[in-house]
Amino acid sequence: MKKKMLTVVIVIIAVIVLVFVGWYVMFVHFGRGPAFPFLKVQKMNIESMDRVMIADNSLMSEAETEEKAREIAEQYGIELVSFENGIALYHTEEDPFEVIARGQENGYAQLSVNFIRTEDDTD
Repeated sequence: MKKKMLTVVIVIIAVIVLVFVGWYVMFVHFGRGPAFPFLKVQKMNIESMDRVMIADNSLMSEAETEEKAREIAEQYGIELVSFENGIALYHTEEDPFEVIARGQENGYAQLSVNFIRTEDDTD
């Protein structure tokens, strides 16, 4: 009886360990699923924002089709540079933050600034 109980406990512990290892691998290596509550979250260092560079294609957005991406470009008055895998990249000569603010005021589709980030930019 003790041998069966010990075997059951070892199997349960092994299953729990395998679940946690699988969860860790999926999150860290494949970017899928929720993070462990105790993992350190990397955040952008706000104090060094002046050192952060904006990519040449300064704005980006999600779009279902290339036609939708072109419509977003027309709304904002910016140039569509590329569309691939549901992500559209745009270029503007204006300040990207002003373009985003104008879109929020008018209720346009959401745009994001396309930052170039390095490992030094995170805490």
